[in-house]
Amino acid sequence: MNELIRELVKQAGGHFSTRNLMSNPVQYRESIELWDKNIEKFAELIIDEVYSFLLDPSEDDEPWHSRAAVKKHFGVEE
Repeated sequence: MNELIRELVKQAGGHFSTRNLMSNPVQYRESIELWDKNIEKFAELIIDEVYSFLLDPSEDDEPWHSRAAVKKHFGVEE
């Protein structure tokens, strides 16, 4: 998972847990755990991050305002 998302989850008061998959005990699944009150804060942090990113056109190789650039900033694969 992208470090930026990890940091935003932590700032919102959430945490991560790792569990074995029942179908294959060798594989693991990482989960984000946020309480209802933290989900709103997490959403606010994401919006603030997107807004800050759009104000700073310093990213190279993609138009700074494109969907692809925002997804790249958050580490989301196309």
